[in-house]
Amino acid sequence: MIHLIWSIINGIIFLYFLYLIVGFIAKGRRIFKPQFKVVSIFIMVIGIIQIISASNSKKNTNRIIINDEYKKTNNSKIKNVILEDNLTFDINMLVKYSIDNKEFIPIESNSFLTGLVSGYIWEFKSIQINNHKPNEKSKYIANGILKWNLFGINIYSESKTFSGIME
Repeated sequence: MIHLIWSIINGIIFLYFLYLIVGFIAKGRRIFKPQFKVVSIFIMVIGIIQIISASNSKKNTNRIIINDEYKKTNNSKIKNVILEDNLTFDINMLVKYSIDNKEFIPIESNSFLTGLVSGYIWEFKSIQINNHKPNEKSKYIANGILKWNLFGINIYSESKTFSGIME
């Protein structure tokens, strides 16, 4: 529930920023009401800075190479695991396996958020997973950081560790 409230707060601040921009273009300085003038100017300045800095930011792919010594001619298989299932979003992980001599060898992994992700950034940091044979299970441990952002500014970073069994 707290994730939904955080997303709603982010949405309200974004809509207020759009209201300020459109109002400033249409009415000028009269859009700033005296009792909220400082907060309104602060939100407007932060929003403009975020728009300008967004073009300079690098994108995190959340892709981890586990084993790069596999034969590209081998068959491969991708398994999907939902690491965390929240009310508003899910944290997913994909593991790509190379099939070599009836053994599944993990070669790369990717993790991402799906759903209403307003105000959140997921950084996939590490994964530990072992090889396994068909019809066996494999244990995994995945680590990452869930960043709680308010209007693009990192407010809180939550370290997350997931472990489980992949069939």
